[in-house]
Amino acid sequence: MLDSTFCRACDDAAARFGVPALVVGVAGADGTTELHAVGCEPDERFRIASVTKPMTASLAARVLDLEAATGVWPEDVRVRHLLSHTSGFAGENGDLARFGDGDDALRLAVAELPKVARLLGVDEAWSYANAGYWLAGWLAAEAAGETYEDALRRHVLGPAGMASAGFDEPELPGSGRGATTAPYPRARRPSGGLVADASDVIRFARWQLAEPWTETLRQPLARPVGGVYGLGFFGERVGGVDVWGHPGSYGGFQSSMLLVPSEGAVFAGLTSSGEGSRALRELENLWFERLLGEPRRVPETVVLPDEALEAYAGTYANDEASAVVARSGSGLAVHATEGGETFELWARPVGERTFEVAGGPFEGSRFDFPIDGFARVGNRLAARVP
Repeated sequence: MLDSTFCRACDDAAARFGVPALVVGVAGADGTTELHAVGCEPDERFRIASVTKPMTASLAARVLDLEAATGVWPEDVRVRHLLSHTSGFAGENGDLARFGDGDDALRLAVAELPKVARLLGVDEAWSYANAGYWLAGWLAAEAAGETYEDALRRHVLGPAGMASAGFDEPELPGSGRGATTAPYPRARRPSGGLVADASDVIRFARWQLAEPWTETLRQPLARPVGGVYGLGFFGERVGGVDVWGHPGSYGGFQSSMLLVPSEGAVFAGLTSSGEGSRALRELENLWFERLLGEPRRVPETVVLPDEALEAYAGTYANDEASAVVARSGSGLAVHATEGGETFELWARPVGERTFEVAGGPFEGSRFDFPIDGFARVGNRLAARVP
């Protein structure tokens, strides 16, 4: 799979998108694993960010009743709602570094979760919520009678053979958009704290394919902006078959893990750049072409009447970001602000309520208006501001 043409594509993508270090790994049903590294050694450890979520979901599935109430949020919120991002609660709660680096950091963060805003009821709309994963990680730790980190090692990292994975800081620095040298807050670890090499990400993915109980995690429970979501896994269709996985982005690192169960195939991509997802997207599509005969489908533009576009205009905000949306030609212009940065986007309609960004660093990203009064930008619900 990773022949000279594929390796040149890796080298070219890293150069064009300014990615200092990149490792791509693929594995097939025959058990072979191939790696190609750019700017580092193949066993370099990266921050894998939210690729940690399928691992936290796996831990929860092993030690918790997925239908149990949380005891922290209202009775209607069950463990499965935390893992499927359908609790209806907001996704963040400020800088969790304030809870320190002790064994009680996660417990202290969870103690504040009753104060987090509730936007909707359960199952009303999918909205990416890191807070739900902090709660799921804490519940799993309590059930296991040990810290989240130890529970994850015992029930997931160890059985999957992930020898390099841990919660230390990577030696490799992140770069570009979002890069930081600050330590990763301990209380955030269940939503994205792991550091690992590409081989270990592949080992986890192969373990998922080999263990029948993990199929529960890959059953569609909700609809994000594109595709479906199970328990810690995004799902999509490529070349007529199901593909499951999860991306990760934090602190100048971006990563990707994909599984194609029908083929017994796995893709892992790790980068040390805030632009890494753009390089990985190209390489994922090349992998899909070779494995399935075609890349991801590019949706056609849908023509919407002027009044439909005008109806979406307005200001939308959540606890982390805001977006001013206006009609612009045949699509929508968005002025977004998040984390002190501002972005100017233009998006074309690809559905009645769904839009895809054209051009710029977020090209191909989608946002939508899943229910009246809300936009879903960056995978998170934002309420319309009167």
